[in-house]
Amino acid sequence: MALTRRSSRRQRGLSLLFALMAMVVIALASVALVRSVDTSSLVIGNLGFKQDATAASGQMTEQALVWLQNNAGPTLQQNMANVGYYAASMDAVDLTGANRANAARAQVLWNGGNCPAGSTCLQASPVQTFGGNQARYIITRLCATAGSPAAVNCAVPPGSAAMPGGNRGAADYNNQTMQLLVNNSVYYRVVVRVQGPRGTVAFTETIVQL
Repeated sequence: MALTRRSSRRQRGLSLLFALMAMVVIALASVALVRSVDTSSLVIGNLGFKQDATAASGQMTEQALVWLQNNAGPTLQQNMANVGYYAASMDAVDLTGANRANAARAQVLWNGGNCPAGSTCLQASPVQTFGGNQARYIITRLCATAGSPAAVNCAVPPGSAAMPGGNRGAADYNNQTMQLLVNNSVYYRVVVRVQGPRGTVAFTETIVQL
């Protein structure tokens, strides 16, 4: 009888040990599952914010086009920095802020504030809010300088000898030059920056002919 009782106690002790180990394994698996679900929800949420910011940029672009149409004519031959409009193409401008260390490139003050010492800065339009997203734009006319399109070097097809000086409208994103194929017209570039929740930032670029 004594041996049977001792054996039974040992078995109950081993069962408790295995039960505790199983509980630990289940707890770890539960934590991993919760973390996986949280990560998936975070990724889906970030994608949603990105899509929302892109939609807001479309609304802001429409406002920029309306502004261009309302001011078409001699008004667009001169810079209007207070509304984010520039009558020159600003080929060396840093549109995204990815190359702020390069003092040779002008910076766009998307968030306002003062221009850093030794830098050239461009002002963006007044901020507009679309469903929690803050949007601003900058418009540049694809001409070499301000003035009448008939008197300055404006956009021409690449390789054309119609105007000395080559092609206007080459935007430089991270040192990758993109040429714009255009004909004898005045073109404008509209760059919109949208800042949304969780640090979401979206850029869109639109080329329009007026």
